Amino acid sequence: MKALTLPTVGEVCVKSVPEPKLLNPQDAIIKVAASAICGSDLHAYRGRIAHIAPGVPIGHEYVGVVTDVGAEVRRVKVGDRVTGSFFTACGQCWECRRGLFSQCPNSAMFGFGPDLGDLPGTQAEYARIPYADNTLIQIPDGVSDEAAIFVGDVLSTAYFAVERSNIKPGETGVVVGLGPVGLLAVELFFLMGAAQVAALDVVPERLQSARSRGAIPVLADASAVREIRALTGGRGADAVVEAVGSETGLALALQLVRGFGTVSSAGVYTERAVPVSMARLFAKDLTLKAGKANVPAVASTVMELLKHGRLHPEHLFTERMPLAEGPRGYQMFADRQALKILLVP
Repeated sequence: MKALTLPTVGEVCVKSVPEPKLLNPQDAIIKVAASAICGSDLHAYRGRIAHIAPGVPIGHEYVGVVTDVGAEVRRVKVGDRVTGSFFTACGQCWECRRGLFSQCPNSAMFGFGPDLGDLPGTQAEYARIPYADNTLIQIPDGVSDEAAIFVGDVLSTAYFAVERSNIKPGETGVVVGLGPVGLLAVELFFLMGAAQVAALDVVPERLQSARSRGAIPVLADASAVREIRALTGGRGADAVVEAVGSETGLALALQLVRGFGTVSSAGVYTERAVPVSMARLFAKDLTLKAGKANVPAVASTVMELLKHGRLHPEHLFTERMPLAEGPRGYQMFADRQALKILLVP
């Protein structure tokens, strides 16, 4: 089968690799109908995630049809249209039984090499899905593949971050970073009752996209803190979602939030140490939350929002191309020439 691989930093290529087979009774095989390039894929592309074997498929966002299942799979069956979490979770351990799926000790992430579970990725024609009953999410009638693919990562990540920001009806939410996660966080802040949402970035097109979703666009420069204070009577935002994954983005988020407020970080960090002002956290009594989105815990809720037309994340796709053009897609994505790219085998 054809798959995208990462032979070296900054170079994606299309390669013929063996089709996956069932290895465990909890596995399923899917025929991938579409995959997508995610911002976190760029961490591997740029060398921030090491040791990815050059012949192993990359990628972790996927939608497809089940073609085979192991003997112990019960919730999904051959022919089901599915998407799935970007990481696996066994569903049986102490953590999983308490709904803490992102902390499953048996978890692995698709397409990020041995340091993150050594599980082949999904930017390919077929993929093996371990712990299929807990990892896969059935797609209801009326939800398109292009919308459903967001449930496995980007939309669930945005939902998880906004939910954990403790936003309350009538309050002010702020989003720092307007990639797909940030733009969806804007919409989710409104769905969860925010009276106003400010959206920060340095890219004019992304600020305009946030404006079209009802947000107040704010350029992420030296005046941003002053502007947010002006919007909130001098207090600062009640809740901030940081969707950048950088030291500067996190530092800005902590400056924007009011006393006793919450900063919920959805950005991906690969560094072992990122400076955080503990003096500010202490003085302002702030709450800082960060972590991998607990996708299996929120996926059914997110899918219901799609089913009933409350969100339309498919509008974020700015490019659609064959899997064979994936190398060009990665280059475009890395150069910020596309907001979100769909790959079709």
